[in-house]
Amino acid sequence: LNAGGSEIRIQISNLLGDAPLTIGAATIGRQQQGPMVVAGTIRPLTFAGAGGVTIPVGATTYSDPVLMAVQAGENLDVSAWAPGVDTVTQHYDAGPLSYATANKAGDLSANPSGAGFGQAETWDRWISSADVAGNTSPDHATVVLGDSISDGFNPRCPDTLCTLTTPWPVDLAGRVAFLPIGQRVAVADEAITANTLLSIATPKAARYRLGGGGPPGLERLAADVLAQPGVDRLVLLLGTNDLWFGATSEQVIAGLKTAIAAAEADGVGIIGATLLPREGSEGWTAQMETYREQVNTWIRTSGAFPAVIDLAAVVGDVYGGACDPNRMYPPYDSGDGLHPDNAGQIAMANAIPTTLIGAGSAPGLSPTVSVAPSADCPQPATTIIDRPFAKPAPGYTQPVPSTVVPHTRPSASLATRPTRSAATAPRHRSPPDMDKWAVAAIAAAGLALATLLWAGARKRTRRRFRRRRFR
Repeated sequence: LNAGGSEIRIQISNLLGDAPLTIGAATIGRQQQGPMVVAGTIRPLTFAGAGGVTIPVGATTYSDPVLMAVQAGENLDVSAWAPGVDTVTQHYDAGPLSYATANKAGDLSANPSGAGFGQAETWDRWISSADVAGNTSPDHATVVLGDSISDGFNPRCPDTLCTLTTPWPVDLAGRVAFLPIGQRVAVADEAITANTLLSIATPKAARYRLGGGGPPGLERLAADVLAQPGVDRLVLLLGTNDLWFGATSEQVIAGLKTAIAAAEADGVGIIGATLLPREGSEGWTAQMETYREQVNTWIRTSGAFPAVIDLAAVVGDVYGGACDPNRMYPPYDSGDGLHPDNAGQIAMANAIPTTLIGAGSAPGLSPTVSVAPSADCPQPATTIIDRPFAKPAPGYTQPVPSTVVPHTRPSASLATRPTRSAATAPRHRSPPDMDKWAVAAIAAAGLALATLLWAGARKRTRRRFRRRRFR
């Protein structure tokens, strides 16, 4: 969880299923280790008062809220028993975050010992978000829309279990957690490995989309970002896969313009991030590199984004005497020339002023690699602020110099912000008496899931955790 509260609810997704998904029972509890739950903390999840629910194809549903005090940084286990058969809506993670039993093992969702859950896998099943509410939950949120770089993909773990790389959005949320409660915002990681900005019609793109890449970012924008009441900042880091799949720089720039227009029309301040260096990575050509540099030049210099975070400059090989910004700095490289390791992820998170996302000024995390910028090697500013956001977040805006993004104060209520319908799936609406709830805060990539007891067919992806306000 990247935010705390006094109540919590879980969203379950059948977005990509091929049959109605029946959840016979589900529970939530505090994680002890892996699928083991701290004794006495297991709580049953109900759905409109019932112990189970059937979710239509292409839909999601929420559990009823559970009175359960939770804190930022805490890991929870969520267990779900599916007595039927359905293609599983799921999300790839490079770590053992999901535990399953053999088919027809029965309902073990209330089993705290973890016995029987021997199938540790890298795919999180069904559970698509955990929302918290209460006086200690933030009123505002920032969503990161991204691909494997923001998803924490580790090339050493494609088919085997190993240590999960902590994504930079989770590290950024960890920085925010140092702040007083009134200065925090939630940081939601809506990243999917192999995701693109555009819908790319090439065979390679089709393989990756069906294999886990999910719907392209522009299709996800409405549901995963703009439909989230209380979200007022978006960090967009998409486009490198588009180039790898065959898109041109002009096509990617056109897609970025579309995203900017959609976000600003909706009152969400959008922050652009430059595409990371990847020379020497698999299949990367000189033409792709030219396109990447053209896209990054446009991001940095066009003024189309209200603010830019030059993450490419953060992880480029421009330290220790080297000056090759088109390659990743070796101590930040996970091994494939594309995906940053934990040291690189921390460096990216530390490069982002937390005031840029509407929070207070938070300290950086302790770096795991010491760097010294190379002399006589251009060092672009890591954060370029062109103008204040056109539509600042709801609430009081503190007067600041024109070169600084306004720091927003939480408003007393966000009830005037309309609830929007998801573009890609029907959205469950809570009853009117839920207006007493504060803005929900997402449990982002830091939530350790144990979605248990599945009987499924092929593996497909699901969308990343989401953050929603209870209405």
